[in-house]
Amino acid sequence: MSDNQCLRVVYSKRETREFLDKPVDMDTISKILEAGRRAGSAKNRQPWQFILIREKENLRKLSNFGQFAQHLPSAAFAIVITIPDKYFQDRFDAGRAAQNMMLAAHILGLGSCPITLHSEEAAKNHLNIPGDQRIAICIAFGHPKPSKPLGKIIRKPLHEILHLEKYGNQPKS
Repeated sequence: MSDNQCLRVVYSKRETREFLDKPVDMDTISKILEAGRRAGSAKNRQPWQFILIREKENLRKLSNFGQFAQHLPSAAFAIVITIPDKYFQDRFDAGRAAQNMMLAAHILGLGSCPITLHSEEAAKNHLNIPGDQRIAICIAFGHPKPSKPLGKIIRKPLHEILHLEKYGNQPKS
């Protein structure tokens, strides 16, 4: 993949909250999981555990644990990433694994959307997650539902968020 192709993938990734009622084969799911497994981590600890959820009833129940998880039951599958409840940097590493998975899904023609499970203890109980683990993130995956044309991706200009050498030293626009 060329530099431009890679950047196009990163720049074109959108969150998908509407999915077709169409399954995703295990080979494709395995590629997405492998992308997450290959993420870098502090001291190569690889602190994550992945829970694959494919059953519709389980997705529906899981959607009750997030304030903005209404789209979860329509997903083909979800992956919950857990980490030890020990080191703060493990959250960062889980984010790296999650982003790898979402970019891999995008390359494979699938949509995805990260979801916070606000009722973490209830979600942990439902998924039998041990007490020494915490939920870092849940990600919904599936075939995107065709929708109206997407608008332009709005992002703040770089000069508004970039600081040179020290905070407050912003480049001239």
